Amino acid sequence: MATQTEHLTSLWKESRTRLENQLSSITTFDLKKKLAPSPNSLGFLLRHIVEVELLFAKNVFGAKGTKIIAKTIIAQHDTGEWTDLEKLIL
Repeated sequence: MATQTEHLTSLWKESRTRLENQLSSITTFDLKKKLAPSPNSLGFLLRHIVEVELLFAKNVFGAKGTKIIAKTIIAQHDTGEWTDLEKLIL
């Protein structure tokens, strides 16, 4: 039987793999797209996912050395700045 940490790690890897499998088909043009009625663009949502994953790693897995400035959480809305595809997928 898996430990709680092993179970959480497995879930995290599964969701991360699903996201990574989609990244190759995203273009810079796609980053500004929004699904109505959501005010948030794909670029904002990708950045938000990354921030939440880093916070998860830091808080759940004890990655104390992880530095994260959660800009999407601080802004609380899409500021339109998440349009650089290379920066978002690195």
